[in-house]
Amino acid sequence: MVLGLQANLDCAMRIRLPAAVLALLFLLALTPCVVGGEVAAEEQLDHVTDLMRMGQMDEAEANLSAMQESYPDHLRSWMIHGLILVYSDRFEQGLREAEDRLALDPEDGPGLAITVGLQVGKGDAAAAKEASDLLVARFPESADAWDIHGGVLTLLGEGNSTVEALTAFDRALAIDPNHVDALINRGEQTMPTDPAEAERFLRRAVDARPGSTDANEAYTSLLISQNRTSEVIEAFDRWLQAEPLAPLALTGKAMILADQGHYEDALWLVENVLKTEPGNRDVLYMKGALLIDLGRPQEAVNVLNGLIALHPDDEEAETLRSEAAAAVQAGSAGATPNATVPTTTPARSPVPPILTGLALALTTLAYLRRR
Repeated sequence: MVLGLQANLDCAMRIRLPAAVLALLFLLALTPCVVGGEVAAEEQLDHVTDLMRMGQMDEAEANLSAMQESYPDHLRSWMIHGLILVYSDRFEQGLREAEDRLALDPEDGPGLAITVGLQVGKGDAAAAKEASDLLVARFPESADAWDIHGGVLTLLGEGNSTVEALTAFDRALAIDPNHVDALINRGEQTMPTDPAEAERFLRRAVDARPGSTDANEAYTSLLISQNRTSEVIEAFDRWLQAEPLAPLALTGKAMILADQGHYEDALWLVENVLKTEPGNRDVLYMKGALLIDLGRPQEAVNVLNGLIALHPDDEEAETLRSEAAAAVQAGSAGATPNATVPTTTPARSPVPPILTGLALALTTLAYLRRR
């Protein structure tokens, strides 16, 4: 079955992780939860990072700038600012901005946070650590600063960096017990040795902010890794109660349902995503795959034609369209709708390209944080 869950998970663990992906995954880990008025800031930043996931950098930057008008000293927002500049091929511009700020004040929080974002985006974890060292020295009572520092340490993956990262996350949680990112990171760092304890951390993260993409991704990833299918469905449903249109929740639940053979229900969820994101490359592929599984190959061909028109270089979509076209021909020749595709038809990839987005949501994020 094209959406086989275990195949998805196995493939996700083998995805190449270039520096830009490392940086994005690190970014997605940084989602603290605070009290009072700054809750609104965190929700706005959640929206910014969601836009970045979808590659909408201009819109993300506009939303970030609007948020910073109300919260000009928010450390995480400046780190994200640095990342956006890197992804927009404006590293040198960002470096000048950070250097100008630090020239006026060597301990300027935004300047240091921008530097962290720039260096993580560039893939230079050592340089990012230098900036994060200064950040925690300047802001020793900031949960955000300690969590950012811990995130950088996890990217180093050498020497005592893992132990130091755990210490940094613990410092963040001592300052703010409901810090979403520190809860996520602490849970995932604990996963190899104590999965039950890891689950407690991750569930606390979800409870702290039920609509958080990062918290829900981490928690559902854990449940999936343990094959706790019914609980995964329940977790997606709780996520959708908090964020009814969350595309990753809709798509993730669709993948689980498809793996169980509930193709109609999965298709309904996928079509809901396409109502708000009609050109979503991965979701269009998934719709085509589901239509084939439902014995509706001509509709699949039509969907995949549209996908390929948008993305002519998509080889996975070309392969899937070939399978759908073969099924149409088999039906025209009098075969049943679910007849076996001739062996000359290119084999359908067991893992749809949706993994380029959804793997960030379900598996690769946890994997990277533990590296």
